[in-house]
Amino acid sequence: MATLQKLRNAGPLLVIFVGVALLAFVAGDALRIFQSPQGSQPVGSVNGEEISAADYQNMYEEYSNVVQLMRGGNTLSETEQNQIKDEVWGTYLSHKIIAAEAEKIGLTVTPAELKAIVAEGTHPLLLQSPFRNEQGKFDLDILNEFLASYDENDPAMAQQYKPIYEYWKFVEKTIMQNTLAEKYQALITNSFISNPTIAENNYNSNGTTYDIEYRVYPYSAVADSTVKVSESDIKRAYEQEKALYKQYSESRDIKYVNFHVTPSTQDRADLNKELSAYADSLKAGNTDYATLARLSNSEVPYSAIGWAKDIFPEEVQLRIDSVDVNTVVGPIYNQSDDSYTVFKYIGKETVADSILYRSLTISAETSERVAELTDSLLNVLNNGGNFKEIATKYGQANADSMWLTSAMYEGAPVTGDNMNFLNTIINGKKKDKYAAFSLENQPTKIIYQVIDTKNPETKYHAIVLRRTSEFSSETYNEAYNKFSQFVASCKNTEDLEKNAEEYGYRVLTLSGNRAVFNTTYNVANLAGTRDAVRWLYNEASIGDISPLYECGNGDNLLVISLTGINEKGYTPIDKLTPMLRTKAIKEKKAEKIMAEIKGKNYDELASAANIKSDAAKRITFSASTFISATSSNEPAISAAVTKMQPGEVSAPIKGEGGVYVIKLVAKNAKSGEFNATTEQATLKLQAQRNANMFMNDLYEKANVEDNRYLYF
Repeated sequence: MATLQKLRNAGPLLVIFVGVALLAFVAGDALRIFQSPQGSQPVGSVNGEEISAADYQNMYEEYSNVVQLMRGGNTLSETEQNQIKDEVWGTYLSHKIIAAEAEKIGLTVTPAELKAIVAEGTHPLLLQSPFRNEQGKFDLDILNEFLASYDENDPAMAQQYKPIYEYWKFVEKTIMQNTLAEKYQALITNSFISNPTIAENNYNSNGTTYDIEYRVYPYSAVADSTVKVSESDIKRAYEQEKALYKQYSESRDIKYVNFHVTPSTQDRADLNKELSAYADSLKAGNTDYATLARLSNSEVPYSAIGWAKDIFPEEVQLRIDSVDVNTVVGPIYNQSDDSYTVFKYIGKETVADSILYRSLTISAETSERVAELTDSLLNVLNNGGNFKEIATKYGQANADSMWLTSAMYEGAPVTGDNMNFLNTIINGKKKDKYAAFSLENQPTKIIYQVIDTKNPETKYHAIVLRRTSEFSSETYNEAYNKFSQFVASCKNTEDLEKNAEEYGYRVLTLSGNRAVFNTTYNVANLAGTRDAVRWLYNEASIGDISPLYECGNGDNLLVISLTGINEKGYTPIDKLTPMLRTKAIKEKKAEKIMAEIKGKNYDELASAANIKSDAAKRITFSASTFISATSSNEPAISAAVTKMQPGEVSAPIKGEGGVYVIKLVAKNAKSGEFNATTEQATLKLQAQRNANMFMNDLYEKANVEDNRYLYF
């Protein structure tokens, strides 16, 4: 057990880590994300290999536990759970796809390589692990002693330390997977080669700038009615950019009505009345501020420690300097956030905003023994004893001086021993002597010394009772009944649109890129709408009306109508027709403009109808050229100038905002000398940044199926 004791002594963060580990893993059952009892059902597949609901659930829980361990065991919100689900799925896909490719070429990560990575101790996952020394660095000795001492068959040990053991197994697995991915990416990256000729061309292209004059005939000068677009033109525009319209997941087009329930006038009046009663209590002399803050459910915690003025709500900041001590103000209504505030100004003081202190905790079996030890240590320290040596002797090797700043406690509820100790430190004076602080109802004392203070500031004492208006059950029931009647009146999409206006609701649409995809967890970014997504994919037919969904934070009512089903693959042309027609119109305008200016030289164009003339400077090949005359970015101009010589005039260029004829005025060479080695290194870095694009191709070839929405 000496090894486990060494782990305990590795630092205070590890003690917290161990305690939270047990909590997180015990709470694992609460994190189960699948409702289906059939855990063998596949939730998806990659390269023809299925993953079952149970296996995916295990991966989710494993990673959820790790996240909770690292952040202190706090409960995960719905949004955080959804993020973890996607991270787990994305990691699984990436690993399976890369592992399949690596296997084809015999690329592996051996146990010896893993051992070497762990021995080096610089991997980010190792630096976040509990196996760290006092300097915060990964310590292989601590890890090895833990693994040697850990006995999975010891019930007591398993209960307390199995979470850490399982966390370590997760770290090993993740390092192996990451290393394989890094190897494969390095193989791809190093296949991009550069020679001095390519490097010099890249240097000249990106380093040279160009100044131009131009004539432009804007598309806006040609009326849409003067060009005719046929179905074949639209089809041609679709085929030219078809690859841009491919979607890798199914989606559903919907129309929906969402009603957000808000407090009524009566609800606000009731809250105002309630806070007025608390204000009267304060005026009558009630000084049990902590109890008042708790009973009133104040959103601002009470603290007996003074705060800077800007920590208080704005309503308090604006008034606190203009009222007398012990004055009660409010209720004050704030329309911007629909809140009411009551406050009592208690007083103010000037104290240091930053305090350097150090402390040592003394605990023992009895208060008498604590007092004896404390007196003895105070005598030693105040007569020149070495604080660090004494702290180490009493198992607090990490004890050292630290700065206490107001940002650490202002705005937070501070009570009991914490409040008393903070007040002691805050009001302490810089001195050479050590003193002792006693904890209430505990055989514990804290020896402390205030070493330095700085930044004296005015701190205000006040009790603030603040509440945001909330709807009552009566208000919600009224809204629910009305919305329920509306839903009952709708049998199809047509009814939804027709009846919404009568009931005072607004129909919204989600389609195209904003449609509801089967990889999303909610509808219209509303929490608690996963059942609505399931309805869209499992039950609904086009034109159907959904059940009424209570969602959001219990303050939204939702009904949906399915209006379109979009399978994986290329978006059908009929769904893109308006956008494609716009592109085709632009194309036709370009043809018409080119025919009109054909045969005119650069000087003649200056006086031609609808032509605008201007100049642009410092154009580069690596960035689109912004043309102020058409307010458009023109990559075609950036490409064209690199092939021209000063004084040369281009042929008409079809751009995004019009048809251009440009004249190169100046070609400005990059300052400095070309260095082939440096430029080749730059090209290699660019290749590394672009190498990740290979995953898109591998993903497409892997025939990924994602059916997670069926189960959670």
